[in-house]
Amino acid sequence: IGSWEILMNTLTERRAAILSLVVDEYIRTAEPVSSKFLADMSELSVSPATVRNEFALLEANGLLTHPHTSGGRIPTENGYRTYVEQLMFEEPIVEKERITVEHQLHQAAGSVDELLPLVSTILAGWVGNVAIITRRSEKKRELLQVQLVDISGDTTLLVCVLDDGTVKKKFLTIYPYLNQALLNQHANVLNELLAGLTSLEIRGLIKSSTDLELSDLVSVIADLIVDENMSENTYLDGIEVALQQPEFSNQESMLEAMGYLSIYRLERLINSVMTDGLDLSTRIVIGRDDDENISTGWSIVASKYGLDTGRGVIAVVGPTRMAYGYVLPRVRYLAGLITQLNRDLGRKNILDGPDD
Repeated sequence: IGSWEILMNTLTERRAAILSLVVDEYIRTAEPVSSKFLADMSELSVSPATVRNEFALLEANGLLTHPHTSGGRIPTENGYRTYVEQLMFEEPIVEKERITVEHQLHQAAGSVDELLPLVSTILAGWVGNVAIITRRSEKKRELLQVQLVDISGDTTLLVCVLDDGTVKKKFLTIYPYLNQALLNQHANVLNELLAGLTSLEIRGLIKSSTDLELSDLVSVIADLIVDENMSENTYLDGIEVALQQPEFSNQESMLEAMGYLSIYRLERLINSVMTDGLDLSTRIVIGRDDDENISTGWSIVASKYGLDTGRGVIAVVGPTRMAYGYVLPRVRYLAGLITQLNRDLGRKNILDGPDD
């Protein structure tokens, strides 16, 4: 039996209720939750001593902890994960919220690039945390030439030249101990096969190939040039709102947070979270154990949006004390709304035709 099964077997109905109440109350108040507070809640019908016993068991399982200055408990990162995966109820978006958001967006200018900054502002104000939106657009750059260069007998340098003059390089060990003449022959085969294709078209070839070694190298080439085939814009809002939270009440924690919330670092973080091989359109990532690129004490709620030619990620970044059940449906809703607006604007541009 795995550790997760053991944990869930020990998470009785009462224990689950107590964990859920602690998380909800700590998210609401940012204060440790006492056994007396929970015992006074009619839905539990237990004594403070019983709650303290359950606290001890939840703490032993790594779901709760207690600050040195308080007898109350707060959730650990594992506690938040258990809450999100097993206990959380999503807070639905009410019709008034939908009407307000859609009215704001339909009053904006008529391109996705002009809408996205507004969406990030809306989301940041909606959830009280940092909102970030990335948008990637296909540029259709083509592979011009492939070169394979012998470096040290067991290492080969792959060089990809794109049609705009961009050069991408990567060291390989796919062709160990081949001389330069043989490497040139392999490069000629690759050029005949791939020259003039975009990264997307190259990936299409991989699916139909039966040569595994060739497919591996073609996949490397596609990965190498894909970033050069994409332009990326990032829209960020809500840092001032996020920094008003109790977690950043002293100067040291605020300065650390400001460094963490730089647009460059957040771009890399969001791309790491949403391109790590998991086929998920929406993710909640809590702390470093979920993703090594995330600092302890931080969480991300992210959702992919858009079509193949204009896609990206919309996300909320904030402390682990985040109202996940409130944030998640709103991130997901805005991702769907951006996708729909993107589609509608694309149709409008086709119908309108080019300007005279």
